[in-house]
Amino acid sequence: MLGNIINVAAILLGCLAGRVLGGKLKESYRDAAVKAGGLCLVVLGLQMALGGQEFILILLSVVLGSVIGESLHIDSAMESFGKRVEDRLSAGNDGFSKAFIYSTLLFCIGPMSILGSIAGGLRGEHGILITKAVLDGIFAAILTVTMGIGVLGSAVTTGVYQGAIVLSARWAEQFLTEAMITEMTATGGILILAIAMNMLNLKEFKTANMLPALLLICLFVALGQIF
Repeated sequence: MLGNIINVAAILLGCLAGRVLGGKLKESYRDAAVKAGGLCLVVLGLQMALGGQEFILILLSVVLGSVIGESLHIDSAMESFGKRVEDRLSAGNDGFSKAFIYSTLLFCIGPMSILGSIAGGLRGEHGILITKAVLDGIFAAILTVTMGIGVLGSAVTTGVYQGAIVLSARWAEQFLTEAMITEMTATGGILILAIAMNMLNLKEFKTANMLPALLLICLFVALGQIF
């Protein structure tokens, strides 16, 4: 659990640094930071997405997952949760829920979160999550500068998500095959690209509604291995 704790602490420190810097930056500087962060996410998303081997399965997962997410109103539910937290904190920031959603998806999607948590839970190896902590801390600072204190909420969701994997690592390792992780990473890359496009104001995606795609790709890969 040590790696997960360090990861959460890095996000909190990144938020603190972003909060301090954000109050001192002009609007033009914050806009430049948004664009720079968005471009970096484009590169990260493409790098992840291009690692997939089963494009048709990824396509089906993203399309069907988006439809399922839309029907379940996942994005609206996460936004409502973010607004409730905002009200409790009296943050007074209209972008709180959006910052919470984007940062939660960014910090929880990807192989480092899953593999690092499994390695920590099974073998007590924390290197992957510590490396991820450095990256998350940097992005937490950037997102806090550009989007606000809502990023702080992602520290909780990331800690709970990764902590659950750490505690169930033996079961997770048996269920998640290498092929599943590869294709889930590629699918996650597409979701990160959607976040990047939102940040760059190129197209508005309800990214949280795309989350079922991550479960569907695992199911499709498992069925493919069986049949």
